[in-house]
Amino acid sequence: MSIKSYVMARVIDQFHHPRGMYGRVAGRIMATRDTNVARNHWIAEIIGPPAGVSILEIGHGPGLAIEALLPSLDGGHITGLEISDLMSRSAAKRNKDAVERGDVDFRVGDSANPPPELTGYDIIYAVNASMFWPEPLVAITELASRLSTGGEMVFVYMPPPTSTDSAQAVAAETAEHFAAAGLTNIGHDEMSFDPIAIATRGTRPS
Repeated sequence: MSIKSYVMARVIDQFHHPRGMYGRVAGRIMATRDTNVARNHWIAEIIGPPAGVSILEIGHGPGLAIEALLPSLDGGHITGLEISDLMSRSAAKRNKDAVERGDVDFRVGDSANPPPELTGYDIIYAVNASMFWPEPLVAITELASRLSTGGEMVFVYMPPPTSTDSAQAVAAETAEHFAAAGLTNIGHDEMSFDPIAIATRGTRPS
């Protein structure tokens, strides 16, 4: 294996849980890659949060989507939950003013099993998070229980370069998991990236 191939392999391994030198490189890629930036801005557009809502992002990475949501937050609050301390600190730095205002807070923890105090959200969303969970249905069921009545969950998936899973296949599986977790009004939004990105949505019923 060449040195370049070795370095790239180490960086790719960091996308699940960035840490150390290679994690900083992975974080930089996540923060600057054109498709990643566009995808995070897109999820902010399709969520379009009404004023005063409480939002939880699962696996926020460098905090791009949170940054994009802030102009429309209007009295609401966003919590970011991320397994990587490196990414939590990076996102807090990117959104420093919002953190200081109290509009955003960042937590380090397991996205598949949030601490009990993280509950009662109007919106829970994630971008390419479930691909890292060993038991996606268990995690989705737990997250669905953290929604307020009428709250919405939105999961976006866009296949990374190393994936063999299509967005359509992952979205279909996610929809099944949403239904099994008791969510209703399940639907999809698509954006024509290359490859395509699909958002799966569901609502916690009354």
